[in-house]
Amino acid sequence: MNPTLEQASRDDRSFVDLVDFKWLMAGVGWWVNLTRLQRDKSYADECLQRAMSSGSQLLRERAAWLLGFGTQGAGPEPHAFAAPAA
Repeated sequence: MNPTLEQASRDDRSFVDLVDFKWLMAGVGWWVNLTRLQRDKSYADECLQRAMSSGSQLLRERAAWLLGFGTQGAGPEPHAFAAPAA
């Protein structure tokens, strides 16, 4: 496969994972700004802490996976989706 296509595929998968996380959070009443989630590490930390303390097992599992502690295959690097806050 073309290296550019491989990177695009990984990027698309990461974005799909973030959208999945966003909708799981919405399901328990917490709105997530995806742009901010990807750019603001402290906001990402807050969202992940909320997710980890939620009553939804699926949301906790998704948050653990995003943090790199999940068991559903190889997750992203911890906080790979959030750049350090400026």
